[in-house]
Amino acid sequence: MKIIRSVDISQLTKLLTGEELLEGMSDGWRSRVRALSKAITFLESEPLLAMEVLSAIPALKSPVTSRVIGVTGLPGAGKSSLTNLIVREIRKKQKTVAVLAVDPSSPLSGGAVLGDRVRMQEHFKDAGVFIRSMSSRGALGGVARTTRSAIRLAGVLGFDYIIVETVGIGQSEGEIVELADTTLLVLMPNSGDEIQLMKAGVLQLADVYIVNKCDLASPARMINELHENTAPDNPDAWTPAVIAASSATGEGLQDVMHSIESHHVFEKTHPKGYEVRKQRAVKEILRALHHVVEPDFLALISEAEQNQLDEVIEGTRPALALAGELSKKFLRSVK
Repeated sequence: MKIIRSVDISQLTKLLTGEELLEGMSDGWRSRVRALSKAITFLESEPLLAMEVLSAIPALKSPVTSRVIGVTGLPGAGKSSLTNLIVREIRKKQKTVAVLAVDPSSPLSGGAVLGDRVRMQEHFKDAGVFIRSMSSRGALGGVARTTRSAIRLAGVLGFDYIIVETVGIGQSEGEIVELADTTLLVLMPNSGDEIQLMKAGVLQLADVYIVNKCDLASPARMINELHENTAPDNPDAWTPAVIAASSATGEGLQDVMHSIESHHVFEKTHPKGYEVRKQRAVKEILRALHHVVEPDFLALISEAEQNQLDEVIEGTRPALALAGELSKKFLRSVK
């Protein structure tokens, strides 16, 4: 069911910040977490209203300290199992964590399994853990369209960590590196053609490489491949960690946690770390601009003359040429 646009945004922001409690609830934290879930549902239905919701939250005027960890990797590599163990380690330190798990949606029905609550049952009743499954709804990049907004909303609640688990990498699914402070790439031994693996765009962009399921097969060959192909050219750049791990036995888990913290220190203290954060901010703004103007450009395309569209369909006019004309028309209307 589509959520109506008349949702009281002012009240929603008060619930998120704890100024008001949900009816029937006396626990301030649980009320805010429940409000977070409702807010994400609202924005999944009306993504463009994220601007109004986020702009109305006073807490965003203060720096958000949540650490965003992206978990991506090959299908079947054990991303969810590893995420479950990372959450457990975070909770041992009495830190709070929000998990945003993106599941692929059906190209026919648009539905998704959304099964991460089942996979992470041990954390389901933990008040310090928020788990939200999100359907990709056809969005490319391995994350859902509203994932960025969900991260910002979770940051308002002050979660110490926000983990984003992606659909799984392909050759174009690298958006997670634009969202996360630290990106973990989960692979597994004997995963097939190394050439196909090297073509995955995120392979050169991850901060920590985890060869999972090392209890089932030797990870030595893949670890060597990763060391050879991910070493930075600049000696001042972050050198990605390559870790052999097993979600079944817990092997390598402490090394994973140590690498996450080491990368956090690097980004906060090294000049190169600031440049990386700046690049992420620029890319986030560009993607946000795309979402903001998309409805206006769709309207312009619908108003284009039929012969113009036919020329693009027949190949007699490049789509880029028509796009240039429409963009000039859009700019004139703005002026």
